[in-house]
Amino acid sequence: MSRPMIDLPAKLLLNLKPWRNATTWRIAFSGGLDSTVLLHLLVHLAKTESLPTLSAIHVHHGLQAAADAWPDHCQSVCDAQGVSLQVVRVQVQPGASIERAARDARYAAFIEATQANEVLMTAQHRDDQAETLLFRLLRGAGVRG
Repeated sequence: MSRPMIDLPAKLLLNLKPWRNATTWRIAFSGGLDSTVLLHLLVHLAKTESLPTLSAIHVHHGLQAAADAWPDHCQSVCDAQGVSLQVVRVQVQPGASIERAARDARYAAFIEATQANEVLMTAQHRDDQAETLLFRLLRGAGVRG
């Protein structure tokens, strides 16, 4: 038995309805598959729907040898889609877990860059849901955001 097709743009638009009055939808844009799909979906929806201004933010940790190529990649993708991009360079504090330190630096950058009446959007698959919960709790927003 096959699964029914999902109208992903319509489902996304329905789920984002509570935030339609925001001034800006800011996309946390790593340049990876998840955030690229979100960026493309929102740009697609903005062609037919009255949406808040779209912008993107890329946090550059500089932790990998190829890290310096990611901001350029993100800029190219955003330029092609007509979306402004803010690149924030962060210093990751050394500690027991480099992943946790990078996540903490990323969340701090997101919090600092997101203004009142803006919504920060992250694109995650199910395995990333624990990270979403942690971010909400760090912001003091609670489990539901």
